[in-house]
Amino acid sequence: QLSVEELSNLKSQMEEEISQLSSSFAQLKGAQNRFQDSKDALDSITRDNSGKKMLIPMTTSLYVPAELSTTDTVLVDIGTGYYVEYKVKAAKDFMGRKIEFLKQNLERLSEPLTIKRRNLEAIQSVMQLKMQAMMAQQQGQSSRS
Repeated sequence: QLSVEELSNLKSQMEEEISQLSSSFAQLKGAQNRFQDSKDALDSITRDNSGKKMLIPMTTSLYVPAELSTTDTVLVDIGTGYYVEYKVKAAKDFMGRKIEFLKQNLERLSEPLTIKRRNLEAIQSVMQLKMQAMMAQQQGQSSRS
């Protein structure tokens, strides 16, 4: 049997772990969405659009006007400031692999996060029961006096 103080410490630790996992989950989900947006943007790179002016997404909120000079290849940011020139289909495949990789990581992270949230709820329930028992005991002692 843990004391209320020990349960409180355990609760704080569990909340910290949940916060860290939730932050990681949100970052992975954000990365997955950015790859999906990039993959979707590749759909507008067709021979029909060659030479046309369009807005090119640099980030999710920054678009720059540009003229599409070639529709055969694109530059893909592969991370840490490195770019690779890909044919459009190969770039879509690359984005698809990244999206799937992130999806798998999100699924792996989801289960421990759910378990920790359930554990936190259990800790809070036990704490609440102990607090109620302590209050009932105190009221019982004060009514005897």
